[in-house]
Amino acid sequence: MLADVCYPRKTMTRLWGLILGVPVLLVAPGAIHAAEGRPIDWNRLSADGQRLIQPVIQKPQISRDVADIRYPSRREIWEYLLDYPDFAADVARVLREGKYRVHRVGDHYEADDGRGVTGIMKPLYAEAGRRIFYLEGRYDTKWFPTLKGRAVLVLDSDYTEPAGGTPEADVRVVGYLRIENFLVGALVAIARDFSEKTFERKVRRFFSHVERVSRRAWEDPQGLVDLLATQPDLNRERLAEFRRVLLSQRRAPQRAALLGSRA
Repeated sequence: MLADVCYPRKTMTRLWGLILGVPVLLVAPGAIHAAEGRPIDWNRLSADGQRLIQPVIQKPQISRDVADIRYPSRREIWEYLLDYPDFAADVARVLREGKYRVHRVGDHYEADDGRGVTGIMKPLYAEAGRRIFYLEGRYDTKWFPTLKGRAVLVLDSDYTEPAGGTPEADVRVVGYLRIENFLVGALVAIARDFSEKTFERKVRRFFSHVERVSRRAWEDPQGLVDLLATQPDLNRERLAEFRRVLLSQRRAPQRAALLGSRA
């Protein structure tokens, strides 16, 4: 899903993990179909952002809508990790929930998922409940010629926080992909089918890691903070911020449960 088209290739090894997260739960079975999702408000994107993603969204070779991705998490945790995908990738590796490596370079991230995908990821839009990322990259596999392409990921998330219960995130990922080196003739259909399956598999693999990280953050925030504090390579500023997010997340549910018991 990621590439080396607009940006010079520097010290990339191999990415997202976004997202990621990132990039990235044995996801509960979700609906997979042609991309739909909420409309994009183009007026809220910069001119450069529009220039990057319009060609991909308007004429994708592949578009997928992965819905009904649910896991325990609070908005503050999920959106903090989305806003700092390099830190999110570091946390995932500490918890052995992926091999993602993400490094910030200027206004974008160089990324490697540890499974053959490398490239760049550029955040274009962020508001409560929605993130839009532009990606360029390549996927190297010994079973198929290298695929190079551009992609757009639109992440929408809703949250439920029952009083005294476990908060839950409901995430929808819409992806648009343009392959830059489609093979000619009969191999085009094979490339398309291969790419669709690869996109779905990588989205689901990413969120399987997200679920386990989020569950750990909800069930044992202090334990997670203590573990991360032992890692000398983690960004200390990000770690301090993340600690505040983690340790504040339990208070609201606990207060709600206490009030409920007094009713």
